[in-house]
Amino acid sequence: MNAPAKPANDPTPGQFWARAEVALVLVCLVFFSEGFIPRLVSPEKSPDGNPFLRQLWLPIYACALMLGALNWQNMLRIAFRSPFLLLLTAMTVVSSLWSIDPAITFRRSIALVCMTVFGMYLAARFTWPEVLRLLGWTWLFLCAANLIAGGLFPGFGVDHEIHVGAWIGFYWEKNALGGYMSRAAFLFLFLAIADKRHRKAWIAGAVLSVLLVLLSTSKTALLAMFVGFAALMAGIVMKRGAGMAIGTFWIAAVGAISAVLAVLLAPNVVFGLLGKDPSLTGRTDIWEALMRSVSQHPFLGYGYGAFWGEHSAPAHWVRLAVHWEAPTAHNGWLEVLLAIGFVGLGLFLLNFFVVVVRSVISSAYGWGGIFAVGFLVQFLLFSLTESVVLQQNAIVWLSYIVVAGRLAMDAYVRSTAHVRPAGPSLGRRPPKPRRTIEA
Repeated sequence: MNAPAKPANDPTPGQFWARAEVALVLVCLVFFSEGFIPRLVSPEKSPDGNPFLRQLWLPIYACALMLGALNWQNMLRIAFRSPFLLLLTAMTVVSSLWSIDPAITFRRSIALVCMTVFGMYLAARFTWPEVLRLLGWTWLFLCAANLIAGGLFPGFGVDHEIHVGAWIGFYWEKNALGGYMSRAAFLFLFLAIADKRHRKAWIAGAVLSVLLVLLSTSKTALLAMFVGFAALMAGIVMKRGAGMAIGTFWIAAVGAISAVLAVLLAPNVVFGLLGKDPSLTGRTDIWEALMRSVSQHPFLGYGYGAFWGEHSAPAHWVRLAVHWEAPTAHNGWLEVLLAIGFVGLGLFLLNFFVVVVRSVISSAYGWGGIFAVGFLVQFLLFSLTESVVLQQNAIVWLSYIVVAGRLAMDAYVRSTAHVRPAGPSLGRRPPKPRRTIEA
């Protein structure tokens, strides 16, 4: 007797494992979002992390290493073209040798290594359309979760102590919610323009994320959101020809120089218009105190993740100097200096320069490069006021690794396929006359 025919819509084993892989990736991305699981597990933020949460991370790290091992060939291609990023990550592990708290440094640096492997895996395994959609679905879920947290559970999702009435959602404070949602808004707007297949979902995500930025009342997040939108629009305009590209570049350059001069010559006026005091809510006081700490360990720093440890003497003296419990440096570059000194900062700057150059080159070939340019502009802006550089278990740094990895893959494709800039295609195949990122 013949076996019954298999239904046409019954997934094959390969399709099943592909879907399982995507589901696993989405779960990992939610963990790395920093603002969902931690608030559910821990009632308050601890400088050394919640012990139970640290145990929850172990299977995530195991999944990251396993998925990376299954895609080792493309990961090697990315690694070969990302030497400064690898050296930067390796230096965090080696800094255990001189750290003021070797146990914390080793634990957090291993977490960073696992996250770096996961980021490179995403860049190696998925194309630009696929990885951006994965990030889009993740942020759509997080937008809905934060809206529910603030709207239905205001005692949990709204600040009632420092910034009364400002939404915090599943994060610890309003600036975190605003910052993440401003980055999500940029991603959603990009996908709404470039991805016709799921445009309605991306428009809904853009509306939700913009609403959450406004409800957070974060001025920095609002500014970063508009800067991201402007970078995206500039990228689209530049695709229309060399003349438009040159004109847009000069307009952007003049605007940036004018903004810098305005801040230098009339800081009180500029910060007043932004609703900020010239000290950036006490940040400049922290930076001044931290530079004295940096001068004591200038070249190699205090060890990755060790400076702000619960029993850190240097952090204690900084907090005494600024008269409040500063949790971070509120500056990505300073955070790197504190962790691994000027040597580490030099490696980061070299890597950032390479990534920026590659993003500009890739923007001539496809939509992926345009997204990368806008992402890097936002990343640079946030790095000036928030500790977003080289952070373990953080989706901002994970996204940076993914962007850097995809740009490295683009460079590999160009070097092997000899592709010419001829439109916004994202794959290895010859560019097609379309303006979507549909796979």
